[in-house]
Amino acid sequence: MIKTKKPICPSGYNLKNAYKTNRGNVIQSRCIQNTGVISPAKSINKKLKIIANSKKRSIKAIKYSKQINIPITEGCKEGEILRRGYRRKSYNRRQGKYKGIHYRHADVSPGCIKKRTKNKVPTRKEKKESKSSIKHKSSIKHKSIIKHKSSIKSSKRSKKSIKKQSSSIIILDKDDHLLSEYGYFDVANKSKSERILSLHKLINYFLPIKGEMATYNYIIKALNARYILNKNSNPKTALIFKSDQKTISKYYKTIKNK
Repeated sequence: MIKTKKPICPSGYNLKNAYKTNRGNVIQSRCIQNTGVISPAKSINKKLKIIANSKKRSIKAIKYSKQINIPITEGCKEGEILRRGYRRKSYNRRQGKYKGIHYRHADVSPGCIKKRTKNKVPTRKEKKESKSSIKHKSSIKHKSIIKHKSSIKSSKRSKKSIKKQSSSIIILDKDDHLLSEYGYFDVANKSKSERILSLHKLINYFLPIKGEMATYNYIIKALNARYILNKNSNPKTALIFKSDQKTISKYYKTIKNK
């Protein structure tokens, strides 16, 4: 806090404390005039005047309504509103048949006039009911959106699970037994050269029947299927199938690049 001499403020003024600007200048504490709503100031005086004028107008309206025998408690018909009484200023007619004629000021009594707006003005109860209905609708919408999102998520999960299941299902070829017939069995007790030789024998058998691409695809898929089946139960033999599959795929790439 910046310590400065504090002046004694008169009524209608408030004390503003000293402060430091961004440039480093110290502004001394001083008295400023009240301008707020809480303290009695110009803004409140204006409000009081507005209230007093509105009271006067309402008293005039009551007087006029008594003169014309319009009961104050009774409302207007449907599609009509009550216009308050007012004082019309004097004026000269500028257009029409009575152009140039001077009209004196007059007090116009209150009366029922047609509503200019098509929509009815809602009451407090109707406003509250509409707000509650809007909140209820928004909550229902929010719940429905959450349900919809959850259903989409569940459907996505189910699709993923189906995909996983479909990917985990391995369908072996009808000619898959030929691997063992051409000597590709008991792979754990055989050397790599023996295993590759038996696979090449099978390739030579299938080349005239299936063709080059179909034959190599069949061998690679068969070895990969054996790797997946033995991956968890027998990982050592699974790695042997994987290595053989890689060697066959490399061999096939060299043939393709020639």
